[in-house]
Amino acid sequence: MPRLRRPAPPTHEDPFAKAGGAKGRGRLPYKKARILSLAASVGRAVSLRMTRFRGASVRMVTQVQFSTDDLPPPDRVRLWCDYFAQHAHHITPGEIPDPVAFRAEASASVAGEFALLDIISGLERVQRTADDVARDKIEAFFIRRFRRAATWRAAPGSTPVDLIHEPGDFCVSSTEWRFDEESKGPASFDMLVVPNAALSPLLAGGRLARPFRLPGASPLGSLLGAAMDAAKAQAPLLANKLGEAVLRNLCGLVSLACSAADEGAEWGRDSPRSAQLAAIKRHVDVHLADPGLNPASTAAALGISARQLHRLFEQSGSTFARYVLRQRLLRCRDTIAGATGTGRSVVDIAFGWGFNSMATFYRAFVSEFGSSPAVLRAASRKDK
Repeated sequence: MPRLRRPAPPTHEDPFAKAGGAKGRGRLPYKKARILSLAASVGRAVSLRMTRFRGASVRMVTQVQFSTDDLPPPDRVRLWCDYFAQHAHHITPGEIPDPVAFRAEASASVAGEFALLDIISGLERVQRTADDVARDKIEAFFIRRFRRAATWRAAPGSTPVDLIHEPGDFCVSSTEWRFDEESKGPASFDMLVVPNAALSPLLAGGRLARPFRLPGASPLGSLLGAAMDAAKAQAPLLANKLGEAVLRNLCGLVSLACSAADEGAEWGRDSPRSAQLAAIKRHVDVHLADPGLNPASTAAALGISARQLHRLFEQSGSTFARYVLRQRLLRCRDTIAGATGTGRSVVDIAFGWGFNSMATFYRAFVSEFGSSPAVLRAASRKDK
């Protein structure tokens, strides 16, 4: 089994060094050492790096490393589940033949609300129960890439799926889903954690219709895999703001995979309509920056009538104009608050995403997000 790079030796006092020292020399009670174990491991694991750029301090992408090796065997499984819940979601471990021999390692790049994790765990089977779902207060999407064959089944009460993953395959899910996952050997996978606010606007209905498998050898799987590999290698070298922008840009590939999965799952008389609506939305996304984007040009490009186009949106409970406006506002919001908008004025960003009236833009922006672009930009700079 491959090993991850161990964290550097701590510079602070380690309670377990005392607990394991010679008898009678500052030895901590074992129970107190167990209580301090999580705090000690996190203290060793988190690395906040700063660098200098043009005379100013710039915070780098946070690197987190975790290992159960230095923890008391009785506490390893519990503390591993706590760590996983902190960076991803709550889980319930399956039966462990030898808890004393259990070990797990993880490394992560954390930027804003995004995280890219590398996981190796002795938990060959885990469940996500209704209690686990209820304990998670933050909604997010999870894109796993398995390095070992694994079976992923939705638990009773969730949309039934039975996904068989080969090494390199992806599983896309979200916090709302309960599941039962079983790995052939120690679990080993990468996982991209995406905040709900970043991906939900790009999905039909704002959510996943169901968890799904994306074959690693498929065209989209190959692109997503290459992008994740590049992000894993380069994110630690980036400023936090740039790192968040890089991970946010992966959402585009994930949303394409979700759309393809939804289209493949359609059946019956609504299938052609769903495929046509998806094609319209793809056309809009590609031409969103074009101020001339309108129903007539879109319908002509797709070989349908403008009346058909409007009817397709009506059946989805929206309109073409409303969809275009919201997508443009979302792109403007992400650019204003993100690294790609640094040094650009709000006017430049708005016109760059197809708006031709600043009065319309400001009015729609405040109505959609509850605050002005200036307030959003100031808050994002403060958070960085």
